[in-house]
Amino acid sequence: MLRRRVERELLEAHREGGYVFPAYDDYCFANVPETALSVLDSSFDRRLPDDAFAGVERGDAENVVVLLVDGFGYEHWKRERDAHPLLSTLTERGAVTPLTSVYPSETAAAITTVHTGRTPVEHGLLGWFQRYREFDGVVQTLPFASLDDVPAEEAFGESADPDLLFEGEPLYRRAEDAGIDTYAAQPAGSLDSDYSRATVGDAEPLPYRNVAEMGLRVREALEAADGPSYVYAYVPTIDSVSHAAGTESEAYRTQLAMVTECVRREMIEKLDPAVAEETLLLVTADHGHVDTSDNVDVGEFGPIRDALRRDADGEPIPPVGSPRNLQLHLRPGTVERVANAVEASFDARTFTREEALSRNLFGPGAPSERFERQCPDLVVVHREKGMWWDRSELDLVGMHGGLAREEMLVPFAAARAADLR
Repeated sequence: MLRRRVERELLEAHREGGYVFPAYDDYCFANVPETALSVLDSSFDRRLPDDAFAGVERGDAENVVVLLVDGFGYEHWKRERDAHPLLSTLTERGAVTPLTSVYPSETAAAITTVHTGRTPVEHGLLGWFQRYREFDGVVQTLPFASLDDVPAEEAFGESADPDLLFEGEPLYRRAEDAGIDTYAAQPAGSLDSDYSRATVGDAEPLPYRNVAEMGLRVREALEAADGPSYVYAYVPTIDSVSHAAGTESEAYRTQLAMVTECVRREMIEKLDPAVAEETLLLVTADHGHVDTSDNVDVGEFGPIRDALRRDADGEPIPPVGSPRNLQLHLRPGTVERVANAVEASFDARTFTREEALSRNLFGPGAPSERFERQCPDLVVVHREKGMWWDRSELDLVGMHGGLAREEMLVPFAAARAADLR
C-alpha cells in the first residue's frame, strides 16, 4: 500500500514555495531508529505514528531489519517500483509511508541520526564538510580526513580527535542493555573508520564486499539468533551512482535492479521460513536526490568571498556543508548583507543562525554544545542547483542536502519477511 494520503498531508503542512521542511514531530526519518527498536522493546519512544505500520503485523516480531538504501528517495520509489519485484511486492503487501528527511538531507547528518536517535541540532554533525575550531581545519566528516584525503590526525595533529564529530551515545548500547542483539552490515572498509567505531562499535559487525554478500550475512545472523535481534544494513551504491550519473541514467536503474534483486533473493527467498515469520523488514533512505546542471561557483561570487571569516593564518574559511546545504562562516556584521545579495542573485533561500534555530530547521531538541560550535552564520539552499567552490563537487549530477521534494521525501516500507515470499 502506497500511502498517498500521508504524502498529500506532509506536503500541505511542510511545503513552502517549493521547499519541503522536516516533519520532526511525526513523519520524519529522525523517528525511524527508535520506531524500529520499539518493536522489540517499548522503552524506545521517539517513534513514527502507528499508522506507518498500517496493515502490518508487528506485535510478535523477534527480529527487525532496517535496510537503509542511501539516496533512494520516495519519488524514485514511486517511479521505479513496478520495474523491480522487491519494490512492487513491498508496495502491494506492506505499507510504504513517505517521511521527510532531517535537515540537512545529507548522509553525514542523517546517518548520525539513525545511529544515535538524535536530530542534527542534538548531535551536531551538520554536513559532509565541516570546520572544527578545535584544530582550525576543514574535514570530510565521515572519513574524518582533510580535503586532500589525509587522515585528520595526520593533517592537523593530535587535537583532531574523532570524538569531536558528534555528540550522543549510539542506540546499539541501549538496545544491548535491553536484551536486544544488534548487528551492523556495512561495506567492509567502512567498518574500520573512526566514525563507524564511534557509531556502530557496540553492534556485531557484518562486513561485506558486495550486496549479495550483505544479504547472505544478514540472513545468517537472523537464522543464528536466539533472542530479539536488530539488524542495521547499509547500502551506499545507489547514492554513489546518483552522484556520478544522475537518477535518470541507465547506470542508476541497473544498480537499483542489482541491489533489490540481491536483497530479494538472499534476505527474503532464502531465509528460513520459520525465521521469516518472525522477521519485520523495514526499508528506508536517508535522503533522495535531485539531478542538477549548470551549478553555481560561489568562489566567483564577491559578496560571499569577501565576507568569509578568516582562520588563524588569515586565510578565508571556505563554505562547508555541501553544495545543496551551503554553510557560511561570515565576519561579524556581514550576515544580512550576504543573505540579501544571495537571494537577489540566485533562486535560493537563506537562513541566518537565528532563523534556523527559531524554525527548528535542524531539529526541535535542545541544541548541543557540538551544534553550537558547528552551526554556521548563514545557510544557503538553492531551489534546484548546487552552490559550491570546488570543481569536483560542482561536476556531480545527482545532489542532495537541501529542501527539494525529491531529496526531502524518503520511503518507510514495512512488511513481514514471510509476506514477501
